[in-house]
Amino acid sequence: MQHAVFAIFMLLAVLLIGWGVGTQLPLSLRQLAIKSLSSIVLLLLLSMGLDFAEVFSQSQIGGTIIYHAALLAGLTTLITGGLLFRKPNVVKNQTELPSLLSAFGGCLKAISAFILGLAIGHFTHFTLGVIGLSSNSILYLMLFCVGIDLVGFRVTTLTRQLVTVPLLALLGYVIAALLFSSITNFTWQQSLLVASGLGWFSLSGPMVHQLVDVQMGALAFMTDFFRELLSIVFLYFFGRRQPLAAVGLSGAAAMDSALPFIKQNCDAAYIPYAIFSGLVLTLTAPFLITLVATLL
Repeated sequence: MQHAVFAIFMLLAVLLIGWGVGTQLPLSLRQLAIKSLSSIVLLLLLSMGLDFAEVFSQSQIGGTIIYHAALLAGLTTLITGGLLFRKPNVVKNQTELPSLLSAFGGCLKAISAFILGLAIGHFTHFTLGVIGLSSNSILYLMLFCVGIDLVGFRVTTLTRQLVTVPLLALLGYVIAALLFSSITNFTWQQSLLVASGLGWFSLSGPMVHQLVDVQMGALAFMTDFFRELLSIVFLYFFGRRQPLAAVGLSGAAAMDSALPFIKQNCDAAYIPYAIFSGLVLTLTAPFLITLVATLL
């Protein structure tokens, strides 16, 4: 319990420090810090590959993790999409979509960095501890930059529909986790934990690893990674007709990595929904992970 409380205190402190520093930085430096986020996330994914190399080297365990992660991500996507389903929008002035391959470009980079880390860890047994680092230190650096990024987010008017999107996304996560626990050998607490990153895979993996163990961390990471893949597919094919569902399915990523796809595939009127929902779920995820971890 004390370890979990300390973890959430550190995460919150780093976010607030990043936000405080960001308010004092000139715009050029703030943009530089935000631009560096993608590189920091790739470095974090590489370090997670090193951390999870031993687990994924065991084919039976690795295969089980991938299967359960895909199942939980699929359930979360289906249930959240159902909760946010609305009468399909009429598409006006439809423009040509970018290729699906280009839409998956960021995810391909992410999984490549993770697989590279797995390969290095498997063949060399190298760990970041050898050079005095850990994935936690990279996680804190990422959160510091996320804090800087939060300076630029503004939501002017709260409406019932605006607030409904993240609330239904949270409800979808809870229902999916409970259903997952009923059809697998995972307890409801474990099911809630591995899905509590709310789509933020670069946070959930290292944080669950730190609070629980390496296998649960790997499962949380893969669950949120599959969630992002499924949300991009939904955005590509259904974003224009079901924009609220598309935003909700993107989870915490709606305000950052999924935002370009939302801009491309949804009407501009739904961008504030993406920013607000992503912000709420981003701030909720670390608290949720910590809270559920204390129940185990």
